[in-house]
Amino acid sequence: MPLTNLLCGLLETGVNQLHQLDSSAVSKRKQLNGTIIAASLKELKLPLYFIISEQQVDVLNKFEGEPDCTIKVSFQALNKLQDNRQLTQLIKSGELEVDGDIQLVQQFAMLLTDMQIDWEEHLSQKVGDVIAHKFFQHAKKAVQTTQTQYKRIEKQSSLYLTEEVKVAPSALEVAYFSDQVSRLESDTEQLLNKINNKLEKQLNDLSQSKVLADKK
Repeated sequence: MPLTNLLCGLLETGVNQLHQLDSSAVSKRKQLNGTIIAASLKELKLPLYFIISEQQVDVLNKFEGEPDCTIKVSFQALNKLQDNRQLTQLIKSGELEVDGDIQLVQQFAMLLTDMQIDWEEHLSQKVGDVIAHKFFQHAKKAVQTTQTQYKRIEKQSSLYLTEEVKVAPSALEVAYFSDQVSRLESDTEQLLNKINNKLEKQLNDLSQSKVLADKK
């Protein structure tokens, strides 16, 4: 089996199985019923065709007709597609290319990523309410601890780079440098204006002298 066929099969199965757990999936598919989206990551350049119906999402690696919308997006920009406010900036930066209705892009992104799944409820059906609740309590604490540690490491790394080894400038140094650049720019502009004025005056004086000389 070709790799692209395997990828399409895995992606199609995964999306549709998650949609079975997502309480909002049916209404989202209805909004896009009959829509065909051609999507590819810029890093892979492998187009996949998503054929959306009320019942499910089919994923193909070949399609003979014209898709309703063609999307090329960088991997780093995937999580930003849901936000309307960022789409224009993504297009300007080249991270996103769209041929078609921009609204389809957001609806398609929400269909694949914004799933309303009550994982605790689904787990409780397998192991019981008490075990499922305790599991998710521990999971939330683990996530919070990881986020706290990450922020602490990020802050300590920033302080080390700016205060200890002086590799990166501090915020105060950046502000001072920006102020100096602005002052230099202003002084340069004033100097150029003075030079231009002086040259104009000299040219006028020469012109007047030539006129007087011609009259004599």
